[in-house]
Amino acid sequence: MIFYEYVKDRVWPLAFRCILVMKLAVCITFLTVFQVLAHHSSAQKINISAHNQPLAKVMKSVQDQSGYPFFLYGKELAKLSVNANVQNMELQRAMEEILRDQPVGWVLSAGTIILKPLPIEKKVASTTPSLTTTMQKQERIINGKVTDAYGQPIRGVTVSTVQVSKVTSTDEGGNYSIPVSFESEMLLFSMVGYDKQEVPVEDSNIIDVVLKESMDNLDEVLVVGYGTIKKKDLTGSMTNVKTEDIQDIPANSIESLLQGRAAGLQIVKTSQDPGAGTTVRIRGGSSLRGSNSPLIVVDGFPIGDAGNLKQINPADIVSIEVLKDASASSIYGSRGANGVIMVTTKKAKNGQTDISIKHQTTLSQFTSEFIQWTDPALMAQLDNEAKINGNMPPLYVGAVNSTGIYFPAVDEIQSGAWPHFTDWSKVVFRDNPVNNTSTISLATANDKTSFNLSANNLLQQGSYIRDNYGKQIVSSNIRHQFNKYLNISAFNNLSKDNRRTNTGLAYWRNPLWPVYNEDGSYFLEGNADYSHPMAWTDNRKNTAKGTDIISSWLLDLQLISGLSLKSQLNYKYGASIQDRFEPDRYTETGTNNKGAAYLDNWMGQVYTADTYLTYQKLFKQNHDLTAMLGHSYEYSLARSSAMESYNFKNGALNNENMASGSPELNRHRNGQTETKLLSYFGRLNYAFKDKYLLTLTMRSDGSSKFSTNHKWAYFPSGAVSWKLHQEQFIKDLNLFDEFKLRASYGISGNQGISPYQTLSRYGIETFYTDGGWSTAIGPGYVIGYTGVGGRYKEWGGIPNKDLRWETTAQYNFGADFSFFNNRLGVTVDYYSKNTFDLLRERYLTLSSGYDRMWVNDGEINNKGIELTLHGDIIRKRDWELSGTFIFSRNVNKVVSLGNAISSGLNRDFLSDTYYEYYGGGMDPFREPSPNILAVGLPVNVFYGYRVDGIVQSDREGEAAGLVGAEARAGEFLYTDLSQDGVFDTKDRTVIGDPNPDFMASLNLNLRYKNLDMNIFLNGVFGNDVLWSGMYNSALYVPLRWTPDNPSNEYPSVRQGRLHYTSDWFIKDGSFLRIQNVNVGYRIPLENQKWVKQARISINAENPYTFTKFEGYDPEVGLNGRYGGGYPKLRMFSFGVDFTF
Repeated sequence: MIFYEYVKDRVWPLAFRCILVMKLAVCITFLTVFQVLAHHSSAQKINISAHNQPLAKVMKSVQDQSGYPFFLYGKELAKLSVNANVQNMELQRAMEEILRDQPVGWVLSAGTIILKPLPIEKKVASTTPSLTTTMQKQERIINGKVTDAYGQPIRGVTVSTVQVSKVTSTDEGGNYSIPVSFESEMLLFSMVGYDKQEVPVEDSNIIDVVLKESMDNLDEVLVVGYGTIKKKDLTGSMTNVKTEDIQDIPANSIESLLQGRAAGLQIVKTSQDPGAGTTVRIRGGSSLRGSNSPLIVVDGFPIGDAGNLKQINPADIVSIEVLKDASASSIYGSRGANGVIMVTTKKAKNGQTDISIKHQTTLSQFTSEFIQWTDPALMAQLDNEAKINGNMPPLYVGAVNSTGIYFPAVDEIQSGAWPHFTDWSKVVFRDNPVNNTSTISLATANDKTSFNLSANNLLQQGSYIRDNYGKQIVSSNIRHQFNKYLNISAFNNLSKDNRRTNTGLAYWRNPLWPVYNEDGSYFLEGNADYSHPMAWTDNRKNTAKGTDIISSWLLDLQLISGLSLKSQLNYKYGASIQDRFEPDRYTETGTNNKGAAYLDNWMGQVYTADTYLTYQKLFKQNHDLTAMLGHSYEYSLARSSAMESYNFKNGALNNENMASGSPELNRHRNGQTETKLLSYFGRLNYAFKDKYLLTLTMRSDGSSKFSTNHKWAYFPSGAVSWKLHQEQFIKDLNLFDEFKLRASYGISGNQGISPYQTLSRYGIETFYTDGGWSTAIGPGYVIGYTGVGGRYKEWGGIPNKDLRWETTAQYNFGADFSFFNNRLGVTVDYYSKNTFDLLRERYLTLSSGYDRMWVNDGEINNKGIELTLHGDIIRKRDWELSGTFIFSRNVNKVVSLGNAISSGLNRDFLSDTYYEYYGGGMDPFREPSPNILAVGLPVNVFYGYRVDGIVQSDREGEAAGLVGAEARAGEFLYTDLSQDGVFDTKDRTVIGDPNPDFMASLNLNLRYKNLDMNIFLNGVFGNDVLWSGMYNSALYVPLRWTPDNPSNEYPSVRQGRLHYTSDWFIKDGSFLRIQNVNVGYRIPLENQKWVKQARISINAENPYTFTKFEGYDPEVGLNGRYGGGYPKLRMFSFGVDFTF
């Protein structure tokens, strides 16, 4: 494995050490697996011959032979005389023989043999009075085992003493050991999901406990903004994602693992390149030009949008909550309009120390064959045919063309006389890309301090050759209790990533050309051949490095009973540098500029300070009140700089010597932005008789992005809930464990635009004339490059002092049900949210001196329904089966686009509807964009022509209003919707909708003893996909129209055809994907000294997809456009997870 691609930077020695440590840990892990399995399969035999030997000496011999250390309770035990003859016995029988007729008992707990006096008996009291009397005066150790109702051991149960604060927890086998000082002491056993149980100690030294599974899993505590709440007391709409379902799935970032895991959460991953991000939406998009990404909050720190999740190691995350309605998210005001994802990282458990090692190796393969020419003779024949139909001379005629390259004739290729055939997909793609990720963590805690430290290393190979990504993350989580009033905790996270990009290589290159000439040089199709993949790989440079720091410190002070103060200080730092170089050959940009180099730097910092008071009080057993009042301040600074150099005298050092480019062509850009956000917020939770719940929230935000008159905005929300299952008339039905109705309404805002839009902005126009550079400075300019005459120039927007917040008003109605002792749960929500005063760019007439300005104009509505069903189908000692089904349907609509004339909208002839193009253009279509925004229609609908088959004769084409080459036989027969006898723009209409009708997922969990399986299916249904490259695809071109094959579906091949956006390119993008299949096994470790937990797992990601879509993958971006790419990857992972 090559390390230098990731760690050669001398400013990062820690990452290098982490990689070496993690690789060593992986080796140790595998050795430990074999050792544990061997130890488990054959117990060590004991041989001892003792005659009147002290017990301590005999146990030392047991320790040497078994490997288990021992503990004797008191000096008196050590002096006991032992007579025993043990020959080739296992530990259990050996200890019985050694302690025969002795007043001593023993237990193997947490890998230690503990010996202790037996309860006092008369015959013992008469012979050993000093021993028993001494033990009555000392502490004694209580041992035992905790199991569930089916006898299965429960790991992680907290065991504590009530009178004296001592805490421990059970190991993998459910065993525990805890010292007690009083016979009147009580032991408390507690764990989430089980009822608490108190057991008196009395005179017993062994206490085994059976915990009952809680029939009220609604006591689960969920994280909300600036606090926590019990699930049963929720009034808003939120979803908790169980991380145990995704713990064995390898991922670059946590957001890709959330796909299909929560109702209303839409996650789209269109790129398979290493380190690629995702698009995340909660209940649809609410903004046209502003941000649509939800806010991410990690341990109370709002770190930004979903792209920042890649900085957190997925293995460090313990819980995820998705806040969806305004009641849940409006506490974050302007940042919560698109929903909030709350992430909580792991903390050490009290009373135990764990060292964990986790490693996963992933092998990938393509799910389908490449769509490329496999019959070179047919390819050449169709190319000749296309050129002839386009009135051009054919190319494959056995002659040298104008570029000096010999093109063989079709007969020459068919006969095998042409010696070359290259499968370019095998040249540019790896056979089986390998990914490795390793995590080492240390967690320890006592009753005062908890500490968690983890280090993660990810090495990811891209599908393309020499395309790599590496990431290292180190994080710590510390909490210290100074006294019963004051706690301080800190979360610190450092991540560094390195990317070498080598994507976009032309695997569709002409298969008739070899890779190299006989002399070893690249075979080029003339001087203007800029797509040779090996020339790109060997000579281009495209690297990027990034560093991110997250630091969060929380002070928690209990002022008086029920009143607490929390103050959190947060800091986030990010920096990146990107190097690109294109030589003076092989690429178009490099050739035209005699070499081109680019260096881009970015740095950003965010400071936040949150302080809030929380008061909780229960009045007269019926009135439960929790009030919170707080203040927040955020300061953000970002700086960027870029350099460009051209016309290199010597490009051997590429970006390392940009000064060798021509000085008169050097270009420099830099920028800086500062923003501030000041906020006040409060929340009131009130419950009456634990039946009727009320939540009121208020937040005011002041943003520096807006002018004086519009800086402040106010975001109130309210929610009510009725626990009907607490009413007697519902209890009498004996049907519901939970029956709760919820309703909420709230307002949130969006400030997701660039700053300074309300100000006159000065820019620079720099141009080269008369042998020198001239500079003009004035308002309205933004530094840019038009590519014409060496001029920097891009018109900026006119200031708008009336620019204000984009506002979203949302109401939500929901219900929660559970039946059969909470084994069947149902949650359903209906919502509607209106976003008005949309932040948009309105284009202006050039006579104004500007081209566009930001305005508040327009309105969008999203409404939908969400359904979650969860069932514990089988719950027995050895068998468990549970499943979760999620259904989401979101329908969006453009309500308004403002004044049609002043907004510069277009008018549809057929419907008299006004619209504007949305997004950029798309090859090969001639329209500005295939997507539009139209009043009364969903966002992003496709707009174009309808095709009614293929023209079968020239007469038919002319009769349809087509002219010129478009009227010939074999061309598209466009429908004359306007019925005016002419094919023109009046015939356009809406031809498709990229928004899905609904999304659904199914998660199944099966356990048999220590073997478990998880199957996860995810689907998107009813969306249309625009496949722009379909016209030139090797799938369809051979099916073309010819006089001998008068197809009414596929047109003839013709060079120079002008393509229009039409429904011929629209395909059904529905799919149901078996997204993950995971099988894991927990290795039994009840008698192991060092290993607390061991698990091995195998995971298959994307094993199969059910779809009618004929491209590589139907999962495309939210605009529904599909351009090709390469096949979806199927990934197989093997993982090991050990805790010591």
